[in-house]
Amino acid sequence: MLSKALFILLFISLFGSSTVKGQMMTEIGGLVGQSYYLGDLNQTGHFPSSNTHLTWGVTIRQPLNARWAMKGTYFNGKLSGSDASSKNSANRNRNLSFETPINEFSFVFEFNFLRYHSFIIRDHFSPYLFGGAGLGFINPRAELNGNQYDLRELRTEGQSRPYSKGQFVIPFGLGTKFKFSHRVMFAIEYGIRKTFTDYIDDVSTAYPEDPTSISTTAQALSNRTIEPDGRNIWGTQRGNPNKNDFYTNATFTMTIRLGKQPNLCKYNTQ
Repeated sequence: MLSKALFILLFISLFGSSTVKGQMMTEIGGLVGQSYYLGDLNQTGHFPSSNTHLTWGVTIRQPLNARWAMKGTYFNGKLSGSDASSKNSANRNRNLSFETPINEFSFVFEFNFLRYHSFIIRDHFSPYLFGGAGLGFINPRAELNGNQYDLRELRTEGQSRPYSKGQFVIPFGLGTKFKFSHRVMFAIEYGIRKTFTDYIDDVSTAYPEDPTSISTTAQALSNRTIEPDGRNIWGTQRGNPNKNDFYTNATFTMTIRLGKQPNLCKYNTQ
């Protein structure tokens, strides 16, 4: 919770320190979109039909000039994955699945390829790139016998302690922004989040060497193999620890400029 509070304070300090002219250009708005994850339980599939989920959020954007802007965003959604949808028979036999809420606070800089200005009519459209930093909060869960269990607390791979719910992420991507009027702006964006954890899906390394070191519920959620073929699966590879997980967010955003239209001569709105 402390890291979440620090990000909120950072947003307030960054956007609250704008000049009067900057405040006239500040935009606030909302976003809707879809998110999905890439990791051990979805290694290649983009926008998987059963594991792509609705996201929503709020954003505040501060143009710095016609080329650059900074933006703070909060979004809420869900990530999930399942071996059942894999094309790999070994993964289907592993039979793992998960879902987690995702809450993200991010701060990014945008670079416009074309001049884009709230007050100038002809500067009404631009593709852009963005990149920055953020915090994503996760809590992977799985279903067993009709009940949902928090996998983090069960330590299904025999970890010495639970991994953190709060994870540092690097958001980056591209988009297109355009003006409907001097006040109303739209953007379509596709962003990828590089993470520094392999546990968004609760799958990373190996099954515990000694299953009795974890609870019986954790054993049942750790090893869900369909066809064990008489082999002792404990201690064998469960995931790939060499690749951290990613997640994405494709969104449509509408923002409204807070300030009134300034003097036409001063800002050359023609």
